[in-house]
Amino acid sequence: MSELPNLASPRELMLLLERYGLKPQHGLGQNFLIDGNTIRKIVAAAALEPGEGVVEIGPGAGAITLAMARLQARLLAIELDRGLAGMLSDLLRPFPLVTVLQADALSIDWPALLKRSFPPGRPVKLVSNLPYYISAPLLYKLFQEKFPFDRAVLMFQKEVAQRLTALPGDPSYGNLSVLCQYYTDAAILFKVSRRAFWPSPGVDSVVLAMEPRPRELTAAEELAFWRIVRSVFQQRRKTLLNSLALAFPYPRELAAALLDSAGIKPVRRPETLSVGEFATLSRIIYNYERKNERVAGDDDVPQPQ
Repeated sequence: MSELPNLASPRELMLLLERYGLKPQHGLGQNFLIDGNTIRKIVAAAALEPGEGVVEIGPGAGAITLAMARLQARLLAIELDRGLAGMLSDLLRPFPLVTVLQADALSIDWPALLKRSFPPGRPVKLVSNLPYYISAPLLYKLFQEKFPFDRAVLMFQKEVAQRLTALPGDPSYGNLSVLCQYYTDAAILFKVSRRAFWPSPGVDSVVLAMEPRPRELTAAEELAFWRIVRSVFQQRRKTLLNSLALAFPYPRELAAALLDSAGIKPVRRPETLSVGEFATLSRIIYNYERKNERVAGDDDVPQPQ
């Protein structure tokens, strides 16, 4: 294991990639982490125990991967790039608890994969420097699948991190904020300079810790929650009364009555509602529609925006 390359060294990283005929692919968001201190902080934040399950999405050249493998974690690294996946398989051969899977993280059935890959009843964590272009779509997918991890330590582009942690009234507060804060407790851990990567991206990054929250709604009520959050933020400049009346087949009087039942003034705008208020409104609308035989279906689940 002493012969393993120092992946925090730009020179050693370039030589390794050259040996495999590889170079960073801008279209795949490949900005490789080369700052040893940042790597150590990310792995420390994951608090991995020997044998504990962990998934890494977009391991790239493997700097974080190798650091976790050295802790004897039971690691599943998922890499879209075939060339990098092959290189990582070679690099990580000394670690029998590590599996490299060449796959698209956006196409995976996450609950099924985790069930196949890890012992039942054991915690599984997610630790990743996410490729920027999949950050939001991947989070939407994980939230739709009820965020099936016990803890996540994830690096995001600064703007995405701001959206995830924004509070009501903040210009960045939107549907991704509401969904993130409904399914998880998310907290900013530290910032990462663009100079910590090669090639250097055009923006700085932020590392977040995310842990699943107890959910307030039933699975059926959550379908209404997704519909409402998607619809009202598509019309965020309108009042809630107007956006609900436009998005749903409700007379304005009914929309006003549903809002009143939730204790929400009809003149408020979407960006002023807390996650709890969205949950309350969703429960009320679901119960109304169930009594009136219109229940949300799969087509009501929103797509990333």
